[in-house]
Amino acid sequence: MNKKKEWARGSFTLEAACVMSLVLLVLMGTLYLCFYVHNRAWLTAAACESALAGSMEGIRDEGQAAATARMRSRELGNTGFFGAENLSVQVNAGKEVEVVYTADTLSGFGGFSWKLQAEGKAGLTDPVEWIRRVKSVSDIVDGR
Repeated sequence: MNKKKEWARGSFTLEAACVMSLVLLVLMGTLYLCFYVHNRAWLTAAACESALAGSMEGIRDEGQAAATARMRSRELGNTGFFGAENLSVQVNAGKEVEVVYTADTLSGFGGFSWKLQAEGKAGLTDPVEWIRRVKSVSDIVDGR
């Protein structure tokens, strides 16, 4: 009878070893997914902010929307995110400013890596005129 109890304890150890590998696989996959989502959110926000900075500069007489957006995107692209490689930025300016980031995530299981692309667009904006319009609408709504 004692041999059967010892055998049963050994089977629990074997089952725990098999299940633990699956638990670690799921845990590491979730961790890599969290890094991916964080990096994508960060780069999307950085792309939108860079496009907006370029759009406000583009309204000036000699404003250089593309140069301003490119400079701002380089500043924002160098901080704040984890585990990305080969980060590049592309800026297009015309009637609207478009900023596109591309990057590769860290290679995790078996050398696999995810491609990451985030973009932001903004039309040319005159901030003073925008604030005046918002203020006038607010005055109309308030009945002034």
